[in-house]
Amino acid sequence: MRVVDALADWFTEAGITHYFGYAGGAIWPILDGLIDHPEIKGVQAKHESHAVHMADVYFRETGRIAPVIVTKGPGLMNAVGGVASAMHDSIPLLVITGGTATHFMGKAGMQEMYYHGHEDAVSVMRPITKGAWMTIRPDTVIDTLNQAYKLAVSGRPGPVFVQIPTDIQQAQVSGVIKPPTARAVRSGGRAGRDAVAEAAALVKSAERPLVLAGGGLVRSRDGEKILKAFVDKFQIPVATTVPAKGMLDETHPLAVGPTGRSGTWAASNASRNADVIIALGARFSDNNAGNWRKNAIYDHDETKIIQVDLAVEEIGRNYDVALGLMADAGSFLEDLGVELGDIELDIQPWRDQIAGYQADWKVEFDRVANDQGARIHPGRLSFEIGEAMRRNPQAHLFVDIGDIDQYAEPYMKVTVPHTWHISSGMAEMGWASEGIPGANIAKPEVVPIALTGDGAFLMGPQVLATAVEYGTPGVWVIINNKELGIEKKGAGRAFGRNHPWIFFRTPDGEPYNPDFVALAKSFGGDGERVENADDLAGALDRAITSGKPYILDVETDPDVPSYFTQGLDRAYPDQWGKSYGAQGQLDMP
Repeated sequence: MRVVDALADWFTEAGITHYFGYAGGAIWPILDGLIDHPEIKGVQAKHESHAVHMADVYFRETGRIAPVIVTKGPGLMNAVGGVASAMHDSIPLLVITGGTATHFMGKAGMQEMYYHGHEDAVSVMRPITKGAWMTIRPDTVIDTLNQAYKLAVSGRPGPVFVQIPTDIQQAQVSGVIKPPTARAVRSGGRAGRDAVAEAAALVKSAERPLVLAGGGLVRSRDGEKILKAFVDKFQIPVATTVPAKGMLDETHPLAVGPTGRSGTWAASNASRNADVIIALGARFSDNNAGNWRKNAIYDHDETKIIQVDLAVEEIGRNYDVALGLMADAGSFLEDLGVELGDIELDIQPWRDQIAGYQADWKVEFDRVANDQGARIHPGRLSFEIGEAMRRNPQAHLFVDIGDIDQYAEPYMKVTVPHTWHISSGMAEMGWASEGIPGANIAKPEVVPIALTGDGAFLMGPQVLATAVEYGTPGVWVIINNKELGIEKKGAGRAFGRNHPWIFFRTPDGEPYNPDFVALAKSFGGDGERVENADDLAGALDRAITSGKPYILDVETDPDVPSYFTQGLDRAYPDQWGKSYGAQGQLDMP
């Protein structure tokens, strides 16, 4: 058999049911081998970056890998941004590409990246993956794939890359195809008993403890069930990072919402005033920590932090920790609950304080959720999407990158875990709008919603063609404000003016966007324009139940300020010679 036949058999042995990608000369043999396996469904996106985003979304919905197969050169380069996003968000991907035949390496043939070495794609992928290989012997391809797969799903997950030159793909091999399970690592990622006991002692001594659920808990098996059981038993308030929004039903009396630069007032007040924080798979990013300024979100000199993460490099990266534990977030919380036993924590005054924070926030929340402005407030839109998801449990949300993040984070109520998804780490525009067909392909019962800006959507509107071609229903809610809102507000605040690139304009200066509804219909989908906030609920329900790709073109108010939690703004340091006050950094005169 050919190597590509062995590769297709390996897909079967690995339990792979779908793959994404785009055709190209360097992967013709791989695609030929897969023709004989029609039970493994291939989905061709309209751009390689879309294929990566779809595989990313596919994993978020199923917990299974769907390989990405792209050609060499520009095909590979088009995938780079999506792979980097997956790496930042701990999403395991297997990216497979073809390569220049070994006979011709170094001859600068078409699409070879030869500038610093023969067919040097590995150097491109190495910084943004957990591992990158080029196979140069036919008999090692399956072995390399098994090693790559193991690395992708073990520990802190992430993408891996394997390049197979075209002549290697077609070489003859024989033998038994070993599945990835033959190299699988079984590890509960549990902390030692003494460490768990030390954590329990810190919690018992706390007057104002707070659980901070992060993205690591999202990836932990049954993390949401373990979290709810722990909170219900010990009655400790819970805040989340943005990726973990909704891991505890946000209508739960002890759920204070996301904490961070654009978190709820309740959550940020809770994180500032907690004396012990149990951080579960949270890395304290700049957004979450308000650029690490003292007492912006965390009082890092006063609060004791128990930081639990599978990635040892994230523990103590930005804040000193009272206890740093390399462990799976869910397993640790489960063990901590056992160690605490049947204790009743004496923290009622803290719970009362939390209730006060929540009451203050509710006033602001209700003001925006019921906004009746002449143009739609993006916070009202976010609220209405959350309500539509409660009415239509088949709907899952994917939030794109842009100003809408600032409103969806605080003003949407997410009540079901794993129905909110965001890629806030690398923050690649178009991630949601280009990737959502992967959700319905992964789970046909799911209707994905992309909440996206007009700028992000226009980076890849041809995703609608993929959705129509493969019959995947989905909803694209487009914030139509004819500008890059987050850029306008951020740069305008910093410099008092804006570059023309910020605005979408015709040559005569008129605001411009294409007719998004007509665009949807031209691809074979459907859509409608919404200009009144009171029409949002009905439009969302129609879109979700339409059974087809559907655009909601929502005219929003571009003049609503970006939302930041009380007392905060973006506040990027702009003077290199001025100390910023982040923990661990020295001061300069």
